[in-house]
Amino acid sequence: MHMYRAADCIQQDEKIALSKVSNHAHEPEHTHNFVELVYILHGTGTHRINDHSYNVRRGDLIWMNVGDRHSFDGPDMQYMNILIQSDFLNAQLPSLEPDRSFFGHRLFHEFHHTLQRSFHHIRFQGRSILELEELLETMYGEYIAKKNGYRAMLCGYATLLLASAFRKMQDNVKQDAAIAFHELLPKLLSYIERHYASPITLQDLAKESYYSPQYISKTFKVCCGYTFTEYVQEVRLREAKRMLLESADCVAAIGKRVGYPDKSQFFRLFKQYYGLTPQQLRDQASKS
Repeated sequence: MHMYRAADCIQQDEKIALSKVSNHAHEPEHTHNFVELVYILHGTGTHRINDHSYNVRRGDLIWMNVGDRHSFDGPDMQYMNILIQSDFLNAQLPSLEPDRSFFGHRLFHEFHHTLQRSFHHIRFQGRSILELEELLETMYGEYIAKKNGYRAMLCGYATLLLASAFRKMQDNVKQDAAIAFHELLPKLLSYIERHYASPITLQDLAKESYYSPQYISKTFKVCCGYTFTEYVQEVRLREAKRMLLESADCVAAIGKRVGYPDKSQFFRLFKQYYGLTPQQLRDQASKS
């Protein structure tokens, strides 16, 4: 497998190289000692990185870190190639640690709480495609013209490009997590239905799902329209109503059975929810 080296592909006094490529239908598997970004301008193709395949099209930014193995096929694909040495930004953005992907630079530390790493396939959509293409065209123009100050301009544009890529990665992670949580939601609701009489907590759901209690609390509200506490209360009071109408058990016993050992709390919540006390509900039902 061939290795492309920065000394052969990038001017050492620039540490970055940009090119537009078309009519290049196949690139065999290779690796390199620099970071490579490929933005698809036109057409479709398949990009393989470290044994994973990605179907790519316009709007896709492909990110290869130092040492990644990759190849591609795309007979009608046109793309922009950006080769960046890993020390390109060091003068402006000191690394937190030796880094092979720019992810360790201090300017990008705020992404670390949602991103564990950079991602290979980043999909831009809608207006963000036009904004990214405008940025890339501006970078390319600076690189080709090489006017005074172009290195500083390229550093600024590259920083903007990397930040935009990390932001899109972050958005994709959040979207994927929301989809995964939505798929898990029936299991969590079923757990509540089975354990509503116990002093159930967000920590219990966290153990069932491997999400943090804080994330469950936030996402539960978005997906269900209820907070976790409101949903548990709704289930308990719904079951209490059913028991009141279907059995002759005393009100206090029913309250305990649905998770409210404090009789006064049960009465208060029941009346807030149904507009009647438990006994008034029974009396009304018996009259009808």
